[in-house]
Amino acid sequence: MVACAERFKGDGNAKFGAKKFKEAEGHYRDALSHAETVKNDNPALIKLKVIILQNMSNCLLQTADLKEAVAMTSKAIELDSKAWKALFFRSQA
Repeated sequence: MVACAERFKGDGNAKFGAKKFKEAEGHYRDALSHAETVKNDNPALIKLKVIILQNMSNCLLQTADLKEAVAMTSKAIELDSKAWKALFFRSQA
């Protein structure tokens, strides 16, 4: 499941780079759903979830879905209170 999450995250990164923000958001959502199915949370998995949530938040900012961006950044901050990108994106939203 972690490998699938990594693959979807990579696909999302490619779409984000092409400025296809809605498509990138979909890939990040798929990545997050795969990452959340893993039962044993470890530091690497938590870091992956935080990165996915931050990336999704950036997509949501680009498409002006500010309420959802705040929700995603809040989830990232719950996982890692020092997630500076999540804090930055939430302040933008």
